[in-house]
Amino acid sequence: MAAAQEPALPPGLAGEAERNRSGESIEERSPSDQAMARASAAYVTGDYLSARVHAERAAAAGEPRGATLVGHILLHGLSGTADDTGAVRWLRRAGEQDDIDALIILASLAAERRGGLEPFQAREFLSQAAETGDARAAFEYGAHLRDTGDPGVSHLALDWLRLAAEAGMPRAMAAYAAALDDWVHGPNDPALARPWYIRAGEAGDAPSAAIAGIMLINGEGGDADEDAGRAMLRMAAEMGLPAAMGDYALLLMQDAESTGGDFHEAASWARRGAEAGDAQAQFLYAGALATGRGVLRNMEQAYVWVRRAGYPGDNSLADDPQRDRLEAQLEELFTHDTLARLEAEANAGMMGRFRLNPAGD
Repeated sequence: MAAAQEPALPPGLAGEAERNRSGESIEERSPSDQAMARASAAYVTGDYLSARVHAERAAAAGEPRGATLVGHILLHGLSGTADDTGAVRWLRRAGEQDDIDALIILASLAAERRGGLEPFQAREFLSQAAETGDARAAFEYGAHLRDTGDPGVSHLALDWLRLAAEAGMPRAMAAYAAALDDWVHGPNDPALARPWYIRAGEAGDAPSAAIAGIMLINGEGGDADEDAGRAMLRMAAEMGLPAAMGDYALLLMQDAESTGGDFHEAASWARRGAEAGDAQAQFLYAGALATGRGVLRNMEQAYVWVRRAGYPGDNSLADDPQRDRLEAQLEELFTHDTLARLEAEANAGMMGRFRLNPAGD
């Protein structure tokens, strides 16, 4: 029977499972590949014991993915009790054949001192993986070197992140851009970082798209290009990044104020960002509701959202004078009982997100 929350397969093994879902015939494959196909098929149906048996056969026939799958099953206790030591033994076997999944898992286990491994071995495993030329391994190795905080290896970290970025990995592009931009051991050069933020954003990394948008609008790291910046910021908002929704809503509101235009689209983005938890968007939406700009005027809901903008969070506006002023103005409109009801509504909408506990229990 399948586990309730099955651990994700490592990327290489996930690719093998997807290959078998395609219905490709296994009869013409090699014996090791046939065993691996049967192992993958058993795994995706939740028959982990059979998956392990077939994976061990594949490993015995020289297939490193088989050893990696056995290690994965043992590590997560899918066919019995979890066994870190046994998992490491099988993963080492796969790692000796340069299996990328195995080496990356071994590095993670070493960092946590599991299965008899020590933290210094993480670098050895990742170095071996990166030297194969695999982009994912290059990213993992570069990120590991970056995270050590050792300035002596900063050039290596940047080199490996660059190689992974040049291979087209969105998260590697984003990491390389950030390392060039504001890493303490990096060059701190926005001009170098901006093209990579743009590439990462265009490849689907929403935070990079948002950063690129702001850099383009403000002329940071190169000439200003407001049209391109707005397009990048909207892209990030459409990807679902709450902060980008708030930033984009602010731009649209500024446009409407300066031109006397329609506030409807600005209010719509403010609402989406507010509902997604961005404090700036919550404040903007509260203002729209209080003034009726782009939405039907609703003073009670304006108070609910301005209160939420001041609740704890990554970008809380708890100490923002403009938010405080709007909240105070709205408070004067309501009785004590109404304020208590609206406060309860505001709390109810945010407790799950920030674990608010207004009762103080």
